[in-house]
Amino acid sequence: MTTSLNLDILRAIPSGNQEQLKVVLMGDLDAVLRTQDFLAVVKFAEKKFWSNPQPIGTSSEYISVLIRKSASRPAAQVSE
Repeated sequence: MTTSLNLDILRAIPSGNQEQLKVVLMGDLDAVLRTQDFLAVVKFAEKKFWSNPQPIGTSSEYISVLIRKSASRPAAQVSE
């Protein structure tokens, strides 16, 4: 079975009622950088918007953070 990913949801950030969203990548430096590249290719976020990967303590893991606006919240329903 082939799985397809609808990338349209990643391409546009709708306007309106938005909240701040924090995306965190943690892991091997190469994995963090490859994931940033992939997320740029699918138009989720350009690499320039990620923080520079920083080492976590004494381990070989790194962390990089992206802060952006989330998708709009659905309009509140009015009950009668």
